[in-house]
Amino acid sequence: MSEQKPLDPEGTSTAAEGTSPLIVPRHKIRVRVMQAIYAHLVGETPAEEVYAHLLEELYEAAQAEAPQNAEFLKELFFGVVRELPELRRLIEKHLRGWTWERLFMVDKCILLCGTYELTHFPDIPLRVTLNEWIEISKIYGTPRSPSFVNGLLDAIRRTLSEDPNSLVSQKTL
Repeated sequence: MSEQKPLDPEGTSTAAEGTSPLIVPRHKIRVRVMQAIYAHLVGETPAEEVYAHLLEELYEAAQAEAPQNAEFLKELFFGVVRELPELRRLIEKHLRGWTWERLFMVDKCILLCGTYELTHFPDIPLRVTLNEWIEISKIYGTPRSPSFVNGLLDAIRRTLSEDPNSLVSQKTL
């Protein structure tokens, strides 16, 4: 049995120089989960079918390499699907001058995933979550997406950090 390499909060190897980096880092997982959420919402495709077509192979690769990243993938995808109505309400509560219907679909998917990650993964620092989803919005969103995603996720973070019972209030920035 091979020795498990230690991982940082991002799920990337913290092993010494000269070792190969993970093939399935959490950044790649986030991107693929966002794309799977998009397919689920736009195609109105059942979550299990989307998972089987878009995520199962990545899950298996991550499972062989870094099981905690595989579990991150599964929890992020199915968690967003499971809590979609609650996540949408939380996001809508922070929209100013926008409605859910007017949002670019990619931005919706990024916000859903980012909000779920903020509120459900105690081991991932807030700054890492915010930075990752802003970076993803730079690649897949519109030119205005990064500042929009940043402002909205940060507003959600600030609101939730005021509640002492919220996981967000217990995480480091």
